[in-house]
Amino acid sequence: MDKFREAFLKDYKSDTMFKVVEILDRAHQFGLTTEVVYTALKEMKENPESSPLLSLQIAAKDWDL
Repeated sequence: MDKFREAFLKDYKSDTMFKVVEILDRAHQFGLTTEVVYTALKEMKENPESSPLLSLQIAAKDWDL
């Protein structure tokens, strides 16, 4: 992750946002951004009580990230 985004996230003390960005960065590194986001959205639709972070974590695990 680039230093600007990292500094921005630390300034706002958003641990959740930092984790979301880490997952999306990992997905991007493997060329699976679309797949992970689609899977996370599907998870959110099937389980509306899930948080966006939890849905992304499940999607990342489904795609072995």
